[in-house]
Parts: sequence; C-alpha cells; structure tokens
Amino acid sequence: MKLRPSYLEEHLLPLIESIEPKTTSSFVLEACGLGEVRSHPSVWISFGNKIEEFWNTVISDSNTAENLIEEDNMLIVGSHERQLDHLFKVEELTYYLECKCNLDFDSEKIKASNQKINDISDTLDVLLESGYFCPVKADIPKSILKKYNNKGVNVYGVNDVLNVVDAQFTCEEYFTFLRNRIGPVLQKKLGVV
Repeated sequence: MKLRPSYLEEHLLPLIESIEPKTTSSFVLEACGLGEVRSHPSVWISFGNKIEEFWNTVISDSNTAENLIEEDNMLIVGSHERQLDHLFKVEELTYYLECKCNLDFDSEKIKASNQKINDISDTLDVLLESGYFCPVKADIPKSILKKYNNKGVNVYGVNDVLNVVDAQFTCEEYFTFLRNRIGPVLQKKLGVV
C-alpha cells in the first residue's frame, strides 16, 4: 500500500521533530550516581500536545468540519477559564473532545477530567457530542468504552473522528505513519536507539 505521505509528512512529522526532551535530575539519580537522564514523561507530554495540535489542523483542513477554536481555544466555565482541546461542528452537530493518549487515569484524575467534560458541555449549550478523543487508538476497546460510558462519558478513536471529519489520509495510513516515521523519531528523543 502506497502512503500519501505529503499531509502527514508536512503537518505531523515537523511537530514531533520539534519535541525537545528535558533532562531530569533527582535525588535518587544523584544518589545512585546516574546523573541526569532524558525525561520520558516530558516527551510523552510534548507528544500529547503536538498530536492535539496536529488533529486541530486536520479539523481545520477538513471540508466537512468547522473548527470552532482556530482563533481561541479558551472558554469561561463558571468563574474559571478552561482550555478546549477540540471543538468543531459538522452540519448541525457540535463535537467537544478532550484529547487523551492514555485513558488509564488514577481515580482522582478521571473524576476531574470527566467533570471538566461535563462542565464544558453544559456551558456550550448546543446539540453536542462530547467525550475523550484517543488519537493513538484506531478503535476504542469495549472494556474502555464500558468503563467511561458507565460514568456518562464517551470515548472516540481515530476511526470515529475520521468518520465525521474528512481527512487527507486514512486510518491505516495514519497508523502506518506513526509506526514507521514517528516511532523512530520518538525513539531518538527518548534515547533508546
């Protein structure tokens, strides 16, 4: 299968290449004589931010979706200003999605994240689909869907988003690109090659 690399090469690869791993120093490393090492969490946090930025570009470039946060991704919710990951409209339906690469939160984090989705959904007051978007899973496993659906929250995978947003790549092309082009870049950033 021949990839149409131009869109992914042009929009995703530069974002990932721009990740600058931080070094971590800790008393444990110091005591063990290990000095500073590359911080894996800094790479994963940066990856999450970059992949969110990429998907906002995909939404903006879509012919079927209107990206509602191109200019400003902040919303006043109660007395707090909240950052929106993805907010877009397809026909009469608005989608508000929080981008999460890892859906295995601790119990306190999951409560706060679910509450954020509910609070923002209530504030938007439109015909709305809301939940988490996991940009590193083609389809969300039933066990994860059940876990979140039982708390009243939806979870969307890449196929779900590509079903409503016309992208310039397929799900298969996207994951092949992640494996073959992004994976090696991340390995270098993590210092594991």
